[in-house]
Amino acid sequence: MYLKTQTYKKLCENIGFDESSNLEGFKKLEKSIFLLHNEYLLGSAKEAGIFIKNHGNSKNIFDLVIDIYNKRIKAHHALFLIIHIFETALRSKMAFILSQNYSSNPDLKDDWFVNCSNLWLIKKVNHIVKINKLNEDFLKTANSFEVLDLFTLGDLENVIYNNWAIFQPIFASEKQYKNQILPRFGTKDHLLSTFSRIRKERNNIFHNRPPKGKAKSIIRNIEILLLRLDFNLKDAFNGISNLEYGIKLKYEY
Repeated sequence: MYLKTQTYKKLCENIGFDESSNLEGFKKLEKSIFLLHNEYLLGSAKEAGIFIKNHGNSKNIFDLVIDIYNKRIKAHHALFLIIHIFETALRSKMAFILSQNYSSNPDLKDDWFVNCSNLWLIKKVNHIVKINKLNEDFLKTANSFEVLDLFTLGDLENVIYNNWAIFQPIFASEKQYKNQILPRFGTKDHLLSTFSRIRKERNNIFHNRPPKGKAKSIIRNIEILLLRLDFNLKDAFNGISNLEYGIKLKYEY
């Protein structure tokens, strides 16, 4: 099969060795191309080849490549989780902010998406409801959480951009967490450029593609944003076994 031949050839090229070498495990490695993530596997093979050149031959090439591969997959899963935590927290916080600022009577009603003076928001909601082909009665019984669940992360960015005044205090004001000064996102462009980078990496990771940026940078920005949303990421990790190995937090909790 052409695809198999070319993939295995690339795998051997990345390692810098082939079956003519004295390394064991090439047969098992050949079978792995049918089951494992291709880009992560090829990257792991390249890293294994560099390791062998720097530290001498490995006894079993399959074990070495798979060990590296598993570490990359675990990091992928950890990023998936932390981005999901951020997106969930953001949606919930935005639901309360929008309801408090735009509902007709915030103490008694949650109706900003059907009855508010912000025509841009009304049009945005109606457009998204239409795209999702929901019944016209949906908005009559929905709450803010159900409405924002229809919004993509890009939609949420647009909401913040067009309503910066009500979100600015959260992201741009001076804030400390346990006597630790948090960086400020002083302008909406600064905040949304950070959101945009997170969103792009989110799309890569959620669609089973490796992130393009550095995981450390993604995690640091999300940690800061979550602390500004009053979300304790350390607490979220409690009870989730074997997670902290892949995520190093900067702040003291």
